[in-house]
Amino acid sequence: MRALGQGHAEAMKQVFALTSPKIYGKLVALLKAPELAQRALTTTYLRLWKNHASIPASGCDYMHFIAAIAHQIAIDIRFSDASNGELLHHMPNAPSDGAHQMDVSALKELSEADRDMLTAAYLKFESIEQIASRTGVPAADVRARLAEIACSRSGGAQ
Repeated sequence: MRALGQGHAEAMKQVFALTSPKIYGKLVALLKAPELAQRALTTTYLRLWKNHASIPASGCDYMHFIAAIAHQIAIDIRFSDASNGELLHHMPNAPSDGAHQMDVSALKELSEADRDMLTAAYLKFESIEQIASRTGVPAADVRARLAEIACSRSGGAQ
């Protein structure tokens, strides 16, 4: 990654070969459509190459760094005009408008701290450690709270 950060094209090829299968798998899981995942994968590595000078020289989980770029691109694709802003339009058994309204109201019922944590984890793709550092909450507590929120909102047992 250091060589990529310095603009070496051969390093880009190596980074792509080593990381793209895992990133592609994450994109398929997020986008649920291989053609959208392929588009996001291509855009991810193009953005990585165009912005190679912004790659941290050290102290970074590079897989997480690339995954964060991919995640943001997946979100952009999901909310682009092509999907009409509908996140679940292609999924079988997508919730009805009433269920969607319940989900939105449930999010509004969360405390500011919980909404911040969820947004950071799932939309900004911050790691548990980054959230913990930023908020001053121990990583184990952040992990437990995110699991608790997800479990309570999905109706699962704790």
